[in-house]
Amino acid sequence: MTIGFDCHDKKYLKIAMPASVESLCMILLASADMIMVGTLGAEAIAAVSIFMQPRLVLFCFSRSAAAALTLLASRYAGRGERIEAADLLKQMLGVSCAFFMVLHLVFWYFLQDILTLMGAEPDYISLAMEYANIATAAAYISSVTYVLQAIQLGFGKTTEIMRTNLIGNGVNIAANFFLIFGIGPFPAMGVAGAALGTVIGTLSTIAMTCAEMKKEEFFAWRKECRWFPTRERWKSFMPVYLSVFSEQGCERAGMVLFTRIAAGLGTVPFAVHSICMNIADIYYDFAQGPGKASMVLAGQACGKKDVNEWHTYRNVGVKLTFIFSAISCVLTILFHDELYLLFMPDGRGIELAAVVLIIRAFVSFPEGHAITCASILRASGQTASVAAYSFISVTILRPIITWLLTYPLGFGLIGCWMALAIDQTTRGTCATVLLRRLHNRIHEEMEKKLG
Repeated sequence: MTIGFDCHDKKYLKIAMPASVESLCMILLASADMIMVGTLGAEAIAAVSIFMQPRLVLFCFSRSAAAALTLLASRYAGRGERIEAADLLKQMLGVSCAFFMVLHLVFWYFLQDILTLMGAEPDYISLAMEYANIATAAAYISSVTYVLQAIQLGFGKTTEIMRTNLIGNGVNIAANFFLIFGIGPFPAMGVAGAALGTVIGTLSTIAMTCAEMKKEEFFAWRKECRWFPTRERWKSFMPVYLSVFSEQGCERAGMVLFTRIAAGLGTVPFAVHSICMNIADIYYDFAQGPGKASMVLAGQACGKKDVNEWHTYRNVGVKLTFIFSAISCVLTILFHDELYLLFMPDGRGIELAAVVLIIRAFVSFPEGHAITCASILRASGQTASVAAYSFISVTILRPIITWLLTYPLGFGLIGCWMALAIDQTTRGTCATVLLRRLHNRIHEEMEKKLG
């Protein structure tokens, strides 16, 4: 693996870095949100955190749709077919909005049962309901935004996506500051203020996204194009959607069980776990930038049927992801105590958090590699393979190993994170093997054509 940089690295970084900076800033803003909530106590942290996994389960549907739309749009982009991409958006937007609405209403109706199932303790369940009742509306707005931004991403418009998301999240944080603490004429709403601030922020994001897409003519729909997806559109969309959804669903199911096991350790250990997960998400979200760049560029190469370009950007993605993972590992080891104290100023659980975050530092390598390789595989039509190994690793192996290490073997919270490390290593290994097989198959096909 060479470390030199050329024009391909620059093109890759031009797409990856805005997406990474956006994700990084968004998780930092979310961390600022958690820091503000943390001043209300461990119960408030647990109340907000217990909603995160159910919310991410909801996002499985919208993010899967977004991933499928991005893959299809990237192939249109590779052929320079912007109007066809606009038709794709027109046909999928109305269906998506209606489906997400029904889904979120059902979720809201059973909200208390869902939070109880997730392991919410009696000492913070009322706070959790206070937060989640409002935050469900923000989740719906975000789901629709994912669909809109999927088309932008397919055309490599990561800078525009970054700008709108950062401004929206900035609005979110500002609203939280006023509504959580009751600054000026606003009442002190506590965790409900954090949820209402999120609604305000998501509304700002979707408004700016629509304005940006109109300017870029993504709303230039042809009159002859039907609003409801055609049979041909379903045939191209559904296989990709179902494969990605299977993968996302497997990951969420595993994470729900993972969080449920951690929640059973008690309020303070779960607060420590939630803080460490928030810190861990800083690099996880940053690594989505290289993942998105790999998916877009590999998808565009497939649209052009350019094998050499596919190989080039595969190598660039793996190389740059390794560099980013190394930086994340070193920074986490050096500053783990300082990061934790930002969320828990009184230092409760800092010794436990230190061990967890050291484990997390080394997980950066398999995690980042798995994200990039899986993105290339999806763009190359291997979504079912990614879903298969994700199901085995995240949904089956991780919960079993987590339970064994946490309770029977007595490692407690550290056992949860040891299991996470095993899961990420397994996924990284599977993605590497599948990508190598795909690489060899492409070479064999090229040799046959040349022969």
